[in-house]
Amino acid sequence: MPTALQVIMDAEKEAAKILDEAKAQAEKIKREAEEKAQKVFTEAYERAISEAEREAGELKKTAKENAEREAKTILQEAEKKIKEIRKEAEKNLEAAVQVVLRDILSGS
Repeated sequence: MPTALQVIMDAEKEAAKILDEAKAQAEKIKREAEEKAQKVFTEAYERAISEAEREAGELKKTAKENAEREAKTILQEAEKKIKEIRKEAEKNLEAAVQVVLRDILSGS
């Protein structure tokens, strides 16, 4: 028959065993929680990077389209100015030819 001291010692051993198991379980839970938190953080980070890259691509596309539109408008304006200048140059050439012909014909 176990003595009171033996019962106490057995109870202490059982309590220590339960405490060790609880500590091990708590460490396991803590480690799993940290792993899950890291995974969630990594996934959120990757989604944020992906979204930022997508938005940057859209902004780049929009900027390119705007620049192309602006360049087309500027080119059209330049072509219009060139036509106007050529028209004026033709008028000036005609006037110069007229003056030269008049001078030649008048014998000056």
